Amino acid sequence: MSHTDSVTTAATLAALLRDLDGDRPRDPATLLAAFSTYADREPDTLAVRDGEIALTYGELAVRVDALAAALVEHGIEPETTVAVSLPRSAELVVAVHAVLAAGGAFVLLDPATSGDLQRRAVALAAPALILTSAGTPHPTGFPVLYTDATVDITPDELPGPSADNPAYLVVDVVASTAVVVGHRAAQANSNWRQRLCGIGAGDSVLWHAPLTGQAAVGEMLLALQTGATLVVSPSEVLADAIVRTGVTTACFDHFELAELAALPDAEERLDSLRVVLGSGGSLLAKTAAALREVSGATLWHVYGRPETAGEFVAHEVTGADLEVVPFGSAADDVELLVLDEHLCPVADGEIGELYVSGVQLARGYVGRQATAATFLANPIGPVDDRMFATGDLVRRRPPGDAWTAEIEFVGRIDDGPYSRSVGLPGELLLDEFEAQATTTPFDPAVVHAPSDGPTSIITYGDLDRRTNQLARYLIALGIGPESVVLVDVPRSIEFVVAAYAVLKAGGAVVPIDTANPLLPPVVNPALTLTIAAREHLGTYDIPTVTIDRVALSGYSSEPIARSEHRAPILPQHPAFVLFPPGKTHSVTISHAAVVHRVTAMQSRHNLTTRDTYLYQAHTGDATAWHGYLLPLRVGATVVLAEPPDPARLAALITAYGITTTDFTPHFTPARRTHGDRLFRTSELALHEIEGTPAAFTHLGTLIRKATP
Repeated sequence: MSHTDSVTTAATLAALLRDLDGDRPRDPATLLAAFSTYADREPDTLAVRDGEIALTYGELAVRVDALAAALVEHGIEPETTVAVSLPRSAELVVAVHAVLAAGGAFVLLDPATSGDLQRRAVALAAPALILTSAGTPHPTGFPVLYTDATVDITPDELPGPSADNPAYLVVDVVASTAVVVGHRAAQANSNWRQRLCGIGAGDSVLWHAPLTGQAAVGEMLLALQTGATLVVSPSEVLADAIVRTGVTTACFDHFELAELAALPDAEERLDSLRVVLGSGGSLLAKTAAALREVSGATLWHVYGRPETAGEFVAHEVTGADLEVVPFGSAADDVELLVLDEHLCPVADGEIGELYVSGVQLARGYVGRQATAATFLANPIGPVDDRMFATGDLVRRRPPGDAWTAEIEFVGRIDDGPYSRSVGLPGELLLDEFEAQATTTPFDPAVVHAPSDGPTSIITYGDLDRRTNQLARYLIALGIGPESVVLVDVPRSIEFVVAAYAVLKAGGAVVPIDTANPLLPPVVNPALTLTIAAREHLGTYDIPTVTIDRVALSGYSSEPIARSEHRAPILPQHPAFVLFPPGKTHSVTISHAAVVHRVTAMQSRHNLTTRDTYLYQAHTGDATAWHGYLLPLRVGATVVLAEPPDPARLAALITAYGITTTDFTPHFTPARRTHGDRLFRTSELALHEIEGTPAAFTHLGTLIRKATP
């Protein structure tokens, strides 16, 4: 079901404030202004739904004013902070808005967390008061006000905040920071999100994010700053919560998106959703495509930080996002700067650190030292303009025929020094495989179907774990960037394990045709990987590792951090050293060329998790290395088989549901066969391997199962 025709045309805040009667002054650039306006104009609209409890905007405002008056009597005013320790509930919504109405700034504590975490949080936030309820755990050592407190006289006019006062704080106990977000920044973010998503009366927003983070504040404001309904999640299971509440809008991180899209009844469970915001770093195109297949909701990829009052960039995900889902374009009145280590702008397409400037910047941190280190003077902006150093490595994608100029995420500076950032494109391929292994660990990655002997299968999770262990073993032996490793392993799962382990260690793979192992000279090979069945051949006079005899249990199977490599992996470092048939020289293919090749092929052929790829080339075939890289970055299954004759090819297609393969010049059907009736064919373009003095080309025919 598509919801694209039901987008709400949300009224702007300026229109709502126009021609209003009433005595309470409102600064239109505060969070209180929008909430109070909806309470005045639409008092009967449902504001909060918490199980059987339902509060309209009018009812919520009455409770807010009463508690705000008590807060004022206890000294809360602009520039003071109140720690709110309550479980997720309608009562928490009342408490938060009461703090705003009193002029103060709130910081959320989660009473379900340990007492130590709560104590560390309040130590960072330094609140003047803790607002809680009887029986709810809360830190000691601070004045306490209970939510059922009342005062005899309600002030005729609550102080209320100005745009430059703090609205809320977000505490990160691990980083030992407390971000102070002002009203002007928070309200600007809310206005932009309302315009972006069209949220308004008639919509309902699921409130489920962890209470102590920016996301929980963002979900609450997304509803109550737009006239929508905030719905307290009734279940820890997201799919159940969506079904039981029928919400139209929800925010999910990327892991949650992947889990929801993979549900067998996802289409039915997600039917109520009209707008979905996927937040976080880099959203896999595969995850986005999977969600769009089961939901007609508009999907926005958004990214933000507490230091920028939430999301500051967004991209509407469409079918055009085949390879990369970009961060997107900047929010209203926000400027994105991509700068080098000298704070100079980099050219489009080059990698630099992302800085954010504009109205959404937070005031800083509690404590000046961290603020001065992260909020810097904008070197290309007006006097006194600030910018926030995100620590994100990005590149600006120049506009094309099908897209506008947008920011693409590359990595984080704190994953290795800034000098290591140039190596990230070279590791992109492995990053995508590892992300796929995390998303679908139990799906089959490689199937070995020999012409004689039993079939063997390895899942994505097992393949990732085994290659991590072997890669760490190779690193311990000294393998790293510029190391050339001969892989003398017959076509098998062990061959794929060996090749991926070398790449993960940073070395260059030299796949050997085991039927014809004689090679032209290779420059300083460091090592040979082989299996026990080939040990007796003793072909190479260099150190040899027999991978099925090595004890790897002592090596971690977790993902390999960049700091574990012997040196940063740079784009120009070799990934493969290959020997084209009939040639007497080798061809070196860089990491950058590998990424360029498989990215171009994927954009043309769009492999998915539903594809099964038949790898039928010779192991040492210089033209076929993409066959065990491209499918595994998108969740497809690779079937390894000896180059078959037409009859066996037809049998393999039937037995394994083959959807994709390559016909190389070694095996091009001279006439129509049974396989031709099952597949449609299309020419592959010539692919030139970049960055090598001896470039070579590959010409083949891709075959894909025809739609009946």
